Amino acid sequence: MRFTRSDRLTSLLLAAIGAGLWLPAAARGHAGQHLGFKVSITDEEVALDILLSNDFAKQLIPLKSYTPEYSAEDGKYHFQDPGQEGEMRRAYEEFFGGLETVEIDGLPVKAILKRLEFVPAVDALGYAQPELLAPDIALLAVYPCKGRPKRVSLVWELFPTDPLAAATGGPTDTVLLAELDAYAERRMVVFTPEEPEVVWHAPATPVEQRVQPVVAAVDSAQIPIPLLSLGIVVIWGLGLLGLRAVSVKRSVRRSAWWCSVVAVALAAYFHNLAVVSIAAPWGKTVQLPSEPEATEIFTALQRNVYRAFDYKTESDVYDVLTQSVAGELLDQVYNEVYQSLIMRDQGGAVARVYSVDILDTEMLSAGLRADSDDLAFRLRSRWQVYGVVAHWGHFHSRTNEYDALYTVAQLDDAWKIVGVEVLEQRRIGVEDEAPSAGARQP
Repeated sequence: MRFTRSDRLTSLLLAAIGAGLWLPAAARGHAGQHLGFKVSITDEEVALDILLSNDFAKQLIPLKSYTPEYSAEDGKYHFQDPGQEGEMRRAYEEFFGGLETVEIDGLPVKAILKRLEFVPAVDALGYAQPELLAPDIALLAVYPCKGRPKRVSLVWELFPTDPLAAATGGPTDTVLLAELDAYAERRMVVFTPEEPEVVWHAPATPVEQRVQPVVAAVDSAQIPIPLLSLGIVVIWGLGLLGLRAVSVKRSVRRSAWWCSVVAVALAAYFHNLAVVSIAAPWGKTVQLPSEPEATEIFTALQRNVYRAFDYKTESDVYDVLTQSVAGELLDQVYNEVYQSLIMRDQGGAVARVYSVDILDTEMLSAGLRADSDDLAFRLRSRWQVYGVVAHWGHFHSRTNEYDALYTVAQLDDAWKIVGVEVLEQRRIGVEDEAPSAGARQP
């Protein structure tokens, strides 16, 4: 069976308006989502692990209703007719091979379908029901690379909508989260119908340099240098030295000294022209920030802290944390953030931070630290962290709200967190609350 571009567009339209494809606003990214995928990037390939619900798959690809039988003995699905399995595989290879989904270093790459298998569907609570529900379809689409890619563009256009929400006047925006695993990082990315493209760039710097320190504003004493006046004096001085080096009449030398008065007068007259300033090697000072500036500094540091947990290894996380947290506080911050991301009701899985939203801050004090000459300020902040755990084709989300006291100090011309006291931590709303398309990521 061969599909034209028109067939594909028709299939996508049917999928979008199909009554079985809507995704309630409170359950976006939850079990029962009709599609989901993970992206991995290596030197050899860009791979998309895709999961389609049975209903969604049938509307995307209008085949006969081929449903294999589940065998409890080996936990797999089997076709009674091998010809049906072959026809289905060819149809999926053609459909996904025709989607312009991936560009590697500016070149579109065709998908190679390496795996097509049926997996047990899950019910609304996330439990597999192979005997009751039609199986979901798991695909592995691979896009070969010729060495380490520098830029990968991912475009995803298969978006279910929520006709029930549209009919009742509710929100109809679609947000599709995907886990991106690329070298040292593993983070969440978001696709929407308005922004269906995600672009990954190969980092050009080591892990510890990918989060920049928050540099303190340093004031130095300035030395003004009048270049024009200095030039007049230097040229005339060289002229005098030349006269002394050669034999000239005394009257000429006497006139030259009188001309020196003129040169000095000219230098004084032009002292405001062509002036440059250079920083003096003494007298460097760091200014205490205003409350808006302190809020901006703290917000950048807080986002850096959560950004560190996008990295896979503990050593990389610590390397990034060092840019924003004082050394004696590293273990405390690492353990507190890590424990807050563990979803114990999901088997201890560690959530990936999708967004950090600073709700409010209040500057409490500012001045010199009691135990050093470093400038510091103390503030109270309240913020929310939206974390996501990805499973096969669905996501569990968690929003936590925190209230804490922070001390931020200037260390080696950079601001760092030197004190944390968590006052309150609580869970917000219901699990699986969807992020907004414009949510701010760390």
